[in-house]
Amino acid sequence: MDNSETDGESQDTRLTLVAIGASAGGLEPLEDFFKAAPADAGWCFVVIQHLSPDYRSMMHELLARQTRLEIRHIEDGSRLRANTVYLNQPNTNAELDGDVFRVRSNVDDRPLPHLPIDGLFRTLASRGVDRTFAVILSGSGSDGSRGAQEFHKLGGTVLVQSPQEAGFSSMPRAALTAGVVDRVLGAAEMPQAIRLHIDSGVYTDARQEAEDSRAESAILGLLERQHHVDFSAYKAANVLRRIERRQKLRGIATLSSYLEFVQDNASALDELYQDLLIGVTQFYRDPDAITVLRKKALEEMVANSTEESSLRIWVPACASGEEAYTIAIELSEALAAAGVERRFRIIATDVHRGSLDMASSGIFPESALEGVSQDIRDRYFTRHRDRYVVDPVLRQKIVFSVHDLLSDPPFMQLDLISCRNLLIYLNEEAQLRVISMFLFGLRKAGFLLLGPSESLGRYADEFEVINGRWRLFRNTSDRRVLDRSVLANSVNLTSRSELVPNLSSRLQRKPGMSRQPAIAATVRDRDTLVSSYDALLKRYAPSSILLAADGAVLAWFGQAGTYVDTMNNLAEWTVEDIVHPDLHFPINVAMERFRHGLREAYVRSVMLELPSGEKHQLAVTIEPLDMSPRPRFLLIGLKREDLGETEPAAPQDSAPPPGNTAGGPTREDHIFLSRRIQELERDLRLTEETLQNVTERLEASGEELQASNEELQASNEELQASNEELQSSNEELHAVNEELVSVSSEHERQIEMLSELNRDTEVVLRLLKTGVIVLDSQLRIRRFSQLIGRVFQMEAHDVQRSLDVVSPRLDFADLAGMARQVIETGEPVVRSGTYGGHDLEVRAHPFDRIEDDGRTRGVAVLFTGAGVFS
Repeated sequence: MDNSETDGESQDTRLTLVAIGASAGGLEPLEDFFKAAPADAGWCFVVIQHLSPDYRSMMHELLARQTRLEIRHIEDGSRLRANTVYLNQPNTNAELDGDVFRVRSNVDDRPLPHLPIDGLFRTLASRGVDRTFAVILSGSGSDGSRGAQEFHKLGGTVLVQSPQEAGFSSMPRAALTAGVVDRVLGAAEMPQAIRLHIDSGVYTDARQEAEDSRAESAILGLLERQHHVDFSAYKAANVLRRIERRQKLRGIATLSSYLEFVQDNASALDELYQDLLIGVTQFYRDPDAITVLRKKALEEMVANSTEESSLRIWVPACASGEEAYTIAIELSEALAAAGVERRFRIIATDVHRGSLDMASSGIFPESALEGVSQDIRDRYFTRHRDRYVVDPVLRQKIVFSVHDLLSDPPFMQLDLISCRNLLIYLNEEAQLRVISMFLFGLRKAGFLLLGPSESLGRYADEFEVINGRWRLFRNTSDRRVLDRSVLANSVNLTSRSELVPNLSSRLQRKPGMSRQPAIAATVRDRDTLVSSYDALLKRYAPSSILLAADGAVLAWFGQAGTYVDTMNNLAEWTVEDIVHPDLHFPINVAMERFRHGLREAYVRSVMLELPSGEKHQLAVTIEPLDMSPRPRFLLIGLKREDLGETEPAAPQDSAPPPGNTAGGPTREDHIFLSRRIQELERDLRLTEETLQNVTERLEASGEELQASNEELQASNEELQASNEELQSSNEELHAVNEELVSVSSEHERQIEMLSELNRDTEVVLRLLKTGVIVLDSQLRIRRFSQLIGRVFQMEAHDVQRSLDVVSPRLDFADLAGMARQVIETGEPVVRSGTYGGHDLEVRAHPFDRIEDDGRTRGVAVLFTGAGVFS
């Protein structure tokens, strides 16, 4: 291989790329930018403008006057080159595939407006983001903001021109509104800001490194306290790079200074938090992977399911939800293709509440659905203006919830887990912990989908490889393997302490106590502690359900899970929602008794019928966990009487509460509930009376409003139709206006260039002591030089007048006659003589000039005489 090629390729991997989007009013900031841009730093620039399809742009010539960089037009298949400016061509969209351009023509019937800046920005990350920058300059509309948003999500740096400086501020403001801007600068300041970002050195001083390490730890501590996310499980190099990136973008010299900055600036800390959470997702990301998932996993899940079964899927780190919706769509399609109906639930979780709010709304811009076929759009989305809304039926299949994969327990009995491109950001220990949680939550034969760069580590033997390229695995293990560190590190003692107040008060760390010794002790004793927990649960935890005083179900143990159904309601865990209906009566009676201050355990016998038809005779014991006037927690003990179950041995002083029998509902039970019903009925009557008064008033107002509403509705429909037409016209006018402004700017600059050329020409003529008169074929004066005007007293209004009327009067030459002779013969004519006592030579030369009606002949009359024009 040629060495030069090898060197070139290695250099390209470090090539700095600056992609610039500009539209109306963009010529001046482009000139300012390239005046300040280095010509020999090895950078590459790509300039994307809105260009009219039938207009020849002069941007090449205009920029060439401001920079020594090579200027080329973008061509399909060409590679990025250092010290080069690339310009887009009219009626094309340019994208990047690594360092190679891909160019396609705009389709004539494609709806306006075309967004070429978005198209390029979306593909910038294909070459990496460390040395790639997106710049948005003056322009109208919002082109560039969506592409910058996708580029910024992947870690790219976005700079925009200050709206106050921009001639048209719409494009910069659209990017600012999207919240994806790293720096707001003047156009001339941007090259220096990019250079500082690239040239920020690595500290070599040992004391400085130690100080930076302490600052980094302090910043991570701030993030954990503010946002309750522990970033110590993430790869240290990635976290440090993100922190340094925000530091550089803020123009702060050291990490210690940046620490002080984020301590005093909550928005800067939130900015860093958003940057550390890499929310990369889209509909049908890696279409081949989705195809493999559909054929190898989803269709098999459907085929192996029954009418009674329900499919459970978990999508951790779901970001804004596109992955979860994609799987829901594909599973719905698989069910439709199989011609069966099955219940399924998708649990989509993330630590970022803002992303979950976006996902839960089910509303996406049109750009988010670019990879979705039109058939899928029609079946599962409804278009509302420029956005798409997820079908409500599909939306109800997905539950979005805040969940920290590194600290919260996993979901259970799962048929599929899809976690793509999260593990690559975690360190090895955290990766193994997460895989163990996945294995713990998956059913046997459940599927696991990872990202193409992720692996199972030491848990590979627990899975069967279904597709190695797209990392689709099947759980083949009967064991519930859970990494011990999950128990030591992920249990939230604060929340658990509420369940056992007396114990938690002993475990709470005193102020000022170091956290590290406590963690070390936990790690040392965790095996003993887990063994102790197992023994305690076996001895003292029969089948039971733990309730809060308000009826919320907190947990259940042993065989009590048979009588709890979370499959059809993952969001609300209350007695009415998930506990077997036959247990509602005794639980409600017990809660009413405790509300009235009775503290004795409540024992009753209940016959339950399961969905399968099997009947269970249960002894139900309900008691408070504390003796406070208003107990916070209740424990419901369940024992099968028809199987002769016995409770685990209890301490000798744990005698059964007196006065309770294990019979069915008693008269006293009905009295308690009757009293409660009477209270509720009384409250209901008062509410009804109040509502009746309010309703009567509202009805009177409602009749008047209804008449007005009907009129307004009719007007609104007309206005809406008109608005849609105006909006469509407005978009087209925006596109046309941007092109006209760009053309106008280039024309103004060409006029300036022509004026400069005229001034330079006059200077040359003065130096040559030569005067010029230019005539057309009718001997009308087209123009004359300043020397002719000064010597022969000619004025500006003499232009377009005949030479016979205003020509200089010479004794030795008839200028009009000479000009006619030249036009007739096509040969030059020369006359010599004196004027004002000085020698003067007059030469008339023919030339061809192009006018609107075709090519015609003109005459240039040259006057040469050093004495005359001195």
